[in-house]
Amino acid sequence: MSQRNLRQAHPLFTCGLKAASLALLWPLWTQEALAATPPSDFVNALRGSNSGGAYSRGNTFPAAAVPFGFNFWTPMTDANSKSWIYDYTRGSIQAFTISHMPSPWMSDRQTFQVMPQSGAVTVDRAARGALFSHANETAKAHYYSVKFNSGLQTEIAPTDHGASWRFTFPGTASYLLFDTADGIGGSLSIDRTNGVVSGYTDHSTGWGPAPRMYVYAKFSKPIVDSLSVTGQRAVTSWIRFNTVAGEKVTMSIATSFISVAQAQSNLAQEIGTKGFDTVKQEAQSAWDSVLGKIEVEGATDDQKTILYSNLYRAFLYPNSAWENVGGTPSYASPYASGHPVKTGKVYVNNGFWDTYRTTWPLYALLIPNKTGEMLDGFVNGYKDGGWVTRWSAPGYANIMVGTNSDVIFADAYLKGVRNFDVPAAYDSMLRNAATYSSDPARGRKGMHRSVFLGYTPQDVVGESTSWSLEGYLNDFGIGQLAQALGKTEDAQYYLNRSLNYVTLFSPSVGFFRGKNANGTWRTSDADFKANRWGCEYTEGNAWHYSVLAPQDGQGLANLYSGKSGLANKIDALFSAPRDYDVGCYGGVIHEMKEGYDVNMGQYAHSNQPVHHTLYMYSYAGTPWRIQERVRDILNTQYQSGLTNGYGYLGDEDNGEMSAWYLFSAMGFYPVSMGRPEYAIGAPFFTKMTVHLENGADIVINAPNASDTNRYIQSVTLNGQPYARNYLPHTALSNGATLNFTMGASATNWGSASSDLPPSLTTGSAIAQPLADVAKGGTVSASADNAASGEGSAQGFDDNSLTKWLAFQSTPWIRYQLSGGAKTVKMYTLTSANDFPGRDPKSWTLQASNDGSSWVTLDTRTGQDFPWRYQTRAFALTNNTPYSQYRLQINETHGDSITQLAEIELLGK
Repeated sequence: MSQRNLRQAHPLFTCGLKAASLALLWPLWTQEALAATPPSDFVNALRGSNSGGAYSRGNTFPAAAVPFGFNFWTPMTDANSKSWIYDYTRGSIQAFTISHMPSPWMSDRQTFQVMPQSGAVTVDRAARGALFSHANETAKAHYYSVKFNSGLQTEIAPTDHGASWRFTFPGTASYLLFDTADGIGGSLSIDRTNGVVSGYTDHSTGWGPAPRMYVYAKFSKPIVDSLSVTGQRAVTSWIRFNTVAGEKVTMSIATSFISVAQAQSNLAQEIGTKGFDTVKQEAQSAWDSVLGKIEVEGATDDQKTILYSNLYRAFLYPNSAWENVGGTPSYASPYASGHPVKTGKVYVNNGFWDTYRTTWPLYALLIPNKTGEMLDGFVNGYKDGGWVTRWSAPGYANIMVGTNSDVIFADAYLKGVRNFDVPAAYDSMLRNAATYSSDPARGRKGMHRSVFLGYTPQDVVGESTSWSLEGYLNDFGIGQLAQALGKTEDAQYYLNRSLNYVTLFSPSVGFFRGKNANGTWRTSDADFKANRWGCEYTEGNAWHYSVLAPQDGQGLANLYSGKSGLANKIDALFSAPRDYDVGCYGGVIHEMKEGYDVNMGQYAHSNQPVHHTLYMYSYAGTPWRIQERVRDILNTQYQSGLTNGYGYLGDEDNGEMSAWYLFSAMGFYPVSMGRPEYAIGAPFFTKMTVHLENGADIVINAPNASDTNRYIQSVTLNGQPYARNYLPHTALSNGATLNFTMGASATNWGSASSDLPPSLTTGSAIAQPLADVAKGGTVSASADNAASGEGSAQGFDDNSLTKWLAFQSTPWIRYQLSGGAKTVKMYTLTSANDFPGRDPKSWTLQASNDGSSWVTLDTRTGQDFPWRYQTRAFALTNNTPYSQYRLQINETHGDSITQLAEIELLGK
């Protein structure tokens, strides 16, 4: 079996092949690594758990799971919490739980609790809390264990849908209490004869209903007594075993979102008659197969703990939510009403605003086949619910900005990932970027205005600058994918839109800032404060968003008066006072405190908006600045947490913070998502070997790298001198050897103009995207419905919630420009809210300078608008300026009435 097929056959990718037998076939590098200390032994799953709502050092919990697994298994220091379920500072555990929590801010769901007790049953949570010491606690990716002060021990070893539990009881009367948090419905059945506990819980989040979770559990000892506790939570029950002191009792349990019978099937598939130690070893092998993808030399044990714990976090999310039903992948859809069971695979638990920056490009590099499977799982969500969710927890959630699945799909495709439904993914991207959604949890906000204004107006949508800048980045991704797929008109349109970042740059204050629909800034220059949080910014301020245009690094530099100006701006961000103004948040939020404690000026590594910032020095031609600072960030912003539950400053969201570390330690970073390339930083370790899915290796040698020798003196790629400060993905994807000579002084390596990464803009001029020239002119039409407010003027009012309605199937509408003739290079038409039969199907666009002699610029036939409020763009080959433009509708989709929400004439 080839290495590629071998790795695809691992339990990470399929059920049925035992990890124990697979280990015999692992490549030599894996066997050699495991002959020493397996990477899983370095994982500390407690990192980041010393957190709360007021201050985050990761906001994590010790989740035992398999990579991208269906369930998490974790202790609870607060068994009634649905968010901060484990607090490192607390000295007692009140339950162990099945969890599906992606973040405490998103809340937990689909939970079920188990609490072992000895001597007597105590239901009250505070009273039943069992005291423990962290010295008697082991929290790994593949295994959790704690021995209470009473002598009772709980051990958990996970599978994908289930887990094996082992309890060591100190006495003769031993109990397992089953429970849920308050307010959670469910039902539990205890079959004492057959030794089975089964049932379900209905635990959704505030973001919408989640599928019901079913459980099925069996035990190694007979159940001698049981009781359903009345007057308590819905499933509160207990069972009792007769034991001798020190006796071990195992519980095998599995879950399903489909049925109790499927939970029973999942248990049979994954555990069956396996003993606890076998399940534990298989889970450890599954983790070692992915953690072992990165090997380092020149690292202390503490640094290895940080490295492999970060890899654990990166490979923990997103989570499978599908099951093997009689050999067919199936899932209870979290996106469709009633959660119908569908064929296929679905993945959940991801905040794309967080993860697009680092985790998804990490997956595309290390596990491209699995990446395609996971992306296809999110495409299935689009097929079920009509949109790809912005934040999957598990369904649609109205939180965070940007439809960042757009750039994730594009980036993966351009890096060679093909095993997902690309046409459907592309459709989902178009729907996000081209249609208005009345549901705030789906699509981009403010699309009825932003498409036509070129920015999201602050007086229409809060956090507008963030929505805009993220939108431009995602438009870039769409344009890039469109270009790769041969969709030239879409590519031209969306790449042009991605340049609209210039519309929000204010030279008078030197920052991107919020703008209202009428074109005025949200604040006066005098009132503008760069350290003011919120308002037009998401979880940050103007500093944090000051260089968020990686799709056009040269164009961004031009806004700052050139490359030296861009370098100075980033320098200023690091040197600025770290104080914050609470702004529109009205009070201190935890991100402000954590950003302050980063102690790097306004560079708040504690949150995602700045994570690309350091690598923007590449576009400024000062890569030595990256080399100077990146090592400080890696040294100070990540801790092992071995004795205090620390790990990060800020939230470790679905592996994003961890993946930033991993890329930066490698010495390169995906600064421009949607481009298959990486900005070069500086390697952290003296040697790192990255094992790729195709069997090739990336070997990164920096034998003299240290805190002193942090500057690149020279680089070779596969033995050849390399001067560019970025790496194409193709230079790495089939293996590569990078040799870095490091030194104590900065050099001009990678600083020449020819060494810089590509940008949309070339030259020193500020980008001038095409814009709608149909403003301030005169509109007329063959048929008007002005009296009802649906006249020809509404076709040019920059608002797709209004429309031009003509009681003719073949009307025309004309626009006479103000200020003289202009050259139109593209035009857009936007479908209205009414019957699709009224949409134009065929039309002709004509132009004139005298209103009498008309020239045909474009003719279209057989056109369609799949969605309401959808904007479509059409390119012209015209190079002649005209003062009048006329759209002649030749055919609708069958109705005698014509409708259009908006018409744009894009020119300069």
